[in-house]
Amino acid sequence: MRIGEGTGLRITGQVLNLVTLVVGVAAAYFLTIQSLKIELSEKAENAVVVTLDKKLAHLEVMIREGVISKEQFYQFSQDINTRLTRIEYYLTEHKGDSLGTR
Repeated sequence: MRIGEGTGLRITGQVLNLVTLVVGVAAAYFLTIQSLKIELSEKAENAVVVTLDKKLAHLEVMIREGVISKEQFYQFSQDINTRLTRIEYYLTEHKGDSLGTR
């Protein structure tokens, strides 16, 4: 009877090891996916900041050259302020989405 009991425990131990291995692989997979999501969101945010910086630099050149009037500049600054407010609102409302808490 000892041979049968030992074999049963060994099979159970092997199944337990297999389950542990599968759970570990699944955890590693989901952590990798989450890490990639975070990195992509950071790159996208950096790309938006770079684009905005380029546009502001172009605006500075236009102002220095006197191409736009004060009224046009005021309207543009109001538009930028509105857009930045919307971006800030979006970021605060969707803060959990970038962390994968959907």
